[in-house]
This record gives sequence, C-alpha cells and structure tokens, in this order.
Amino acid sequence: MAERTVIPARHKAYITPVPQGIDPLVAAALPAAALTSFFPLTGSAGLRQDETVLINGATGVSGKLAIQVARLLGAGLIIGTGRDKAGLQQIKQLGADAVIDLTQTDLQIQDEFAQQAGKGYDIVLDFLWGHPTELLLKTLVPRKAGFATHTTRFVQIGQSAGANITLPAEALRTSGLELTGVGRIAPEVIPAALGQVWHWSAENKLTMDIEKIPLADIASAWQQKTSGKRLVIVP
Repeated sequence: MAERTVIPARHKAYITPVPQGIDPLVAAALPAAALTSFFPLTGSAGLRQDETVLINGATGVSGKLAIQVARLLGAGLIIGTGRDKAGLQQIKQLGADAVIDLTQTDLQIQDEFAQQAGKGYDIVLDFLWGHPTELLLKTLVPRKAGFATHTTRFVQIGQSAGANITLPAEALRTSGLELTGVGRIAPEVIPAALGQVWHWSAENKLTMDIEKIPLADIASAWQQKTSGKRLVIVP
C-alpha cells in the first residue's frame, strides 16, 4: 500500500479518471463492488425491463449494491437473501421488494425461494454458492414431468457460503437453468461502465457503508471483521 504507485502501460485501458465532486472514499470503495453486478446484469445475464431478479447474498457490500443497480437498470421484482437481520431490513430500504432469511430451516428457505419466485426467477446473481445455492437450485426443478417452461439465467459471482456444491443432474436437465460465471470483460467496455457508476454516485443513487482507517492502523484493520461495509485505508 502506498500513496503513489506505478501502473504498467499494458493496463492503460483499465484506467479511468475520477470525476470532480466524487468523494475519494467512494471512488476507492464503490466502483469495483458495483461493477460485480453491473457487468452481469448488462452483459452475460442481459437484464430486460421488469424482469425478476434474485440477489443471493444481498446483505454484503456487493449484494447491497446489486439491489440498487438492478433497480436502476429496470428490474421489476427484486428479492434479496441473507443471514443478517439488520442487513435484510436495510436492503428493503435500498430497493428490494422481498427478502429471504437464510437463518431459517432448509425446508422454510426452500418454501420461501419457491413462493417469492412467482412465475420464476429470470436472473439470479449468486454471491454465496455453498448450501444456500443448493437449496435454491432444488426449487428451480419443476415438480411436473416435461420440458422447462421458464429460463433462469444464473450468474455465479462469489462463494462466501462455500466453494463447492452438489449439483444434481435434474437441476440442469429440466429446470431451464443457464449457469454461467461473470464472463470475460473486455477492456473497452470498462470506461463506459465506470462512467455510469460515477453518474449514479454523483446523483446519490448508489450508497454503501464505508469506514475510514488510517494507514498507521493497518495492522489492526487487517484483522478487523466487517459485515456489509468497506474499509478504506487513507494516508
């Protein structure tokens, strides 16, 4: 960590100046977290107006921003999941239409996944993986025999609930599930994406919890556990 650094010339395409009026703390913390949902929603998942979006793991930093970004991009129904009850209340204020508490029993969680889906989830942004995702995928399998009647574009982003899952064959065979990662991000699309994030930030349409930590306290900050906020190290 340093006050100044050298950026190799080959990374020039990824560099975008911070516009005037943007708080340096916001500039350091917000864009990268916001782009983890912006790129999937505008790229690999291809969000269309009024579609239903599930944010699996919405009470973390990136999940909270995903709720806001999905709303700004025109999502219809937005559902967020999480284990932190205060965080679940917060994402309602940020734009979630409904929340699913992952501290419930497996059966209760599956029932809520099915109930909140309505006619089906169009897009799932998954920041969790692990057991919660296994429960979600089970609910996507139709109970009646036949071909899939609904397509769910599922984008795997994070693994805070576990690095591995058990994936039954039927979860792919009959569910209409399209499972992808974030995908390749071409350097040429980054400036425009960042420009949109800067624009939303300037209009106070994106918010996140940030804690400022002096560089002199980096040793203790490195061990500090955070929930739903970003630590920004300052000189």
